[in-house]
Amino acid sequence: MLERHPDVHVMRRQLLKSLAAGLLTSAGLTGLARHALAAGSGPQRKQGIYRLEGEATFNGISLKVGDVPSLPLTVVTGPKTTLVFVLGADAYLVRANSHLILTGNDANAPSRVSSIKLLAGKLLSVFEKGERRLTTATAVAGIRGTGIYLESEAERSYLCLCYGNAKLSPINAPHLQENVITRHHESPRWVYPDRMEAAAMINHSDDELILLESLTGRVPPFYRASGYDEGILGDLAKKRY
Repeated sequence: MLERHPDVHVMRRQLLKSLAAGLLTSAGLTGLARHALAAGSGPQRKQGIYRLEGEATFNGISLKVGDVPSLPLTVVTGPKTTLVFVLGADAYLVRANSHLILTGNDANAPSRVSSIKLLAGKLLSVFEKGERRLTTATAVAGIRGTGIYLESEAERSYLCLCYGNAKLSPINAPHLQENVITRHHESPRWVYPDRMEAAAMINHSDDELILLESLTGRVPPFYRASGYDEGILGDLAKKRY
C-alpha cells in the first residue's frame, strides 16, 4: 500500500526546498521536518516524540521531545497543543484537547499498536501494513495500512481515509458498514451513532501526511501520482488540496 522511495536523498532535497519556501511553517512543523531530514528514513528511523508544543501527558506524566512512550499509552493534550510522535512504524499528529488511547497485543513487537481509541479531539495518523482497529465516540474503523484523519465529538465523528482500505461503520449500526478504498481523500464521512454522511476534506493536509510518512521512511501513495517528485514537492504552491 505504501511505497518506499527509491532515493532517500531526492526526498531530503525536496523537503529542504519545501522548508526554504516556507510551505510547512503554517502547521508549526518546520522543526519536525528538520528532524526528519536529519534522521533520513529506513531502518535507522527513530521512535519517540518529535514535536511537542503546548501541554500533554503520557500515561499521566509529562515527557519531552526525544522521549519514547511505551504501550499501553494514554495521551491527553491541552489547549493549543501540537504533538507528533512515532511508535513502531506508525506516526501520529495529535492536536489540541485530545484524548487518545493506544494498545498493542504483539509480544514480539511491543511498540506495535493494534487498537486506537480517540475519545475526544483530532488525530492524523499513518500506519504500516497490518490490521488496526480505530474507534471514536461514534464510529468504528478497521484498517490495513493507511493514512487516516479523525475528529471525535460526543455526537458525531469525522473520518477521512486519506489513502488505503478501511471498513467504516457507525458505532450503533454495524449493519451500515462500508468498505472504503481511497488514494487521495476521496470519501470523507461524518459518522453519527446510527448513520454516516458524505463530508468534505477538512483540517488536515498533504504536507502533514508527507512529513508523517517521512518519519517512518515511507511516502504516501499519492506522492508520485500527484507529481510530488517534480520541483518543490510537485510545486505545492500550485497544488493545494
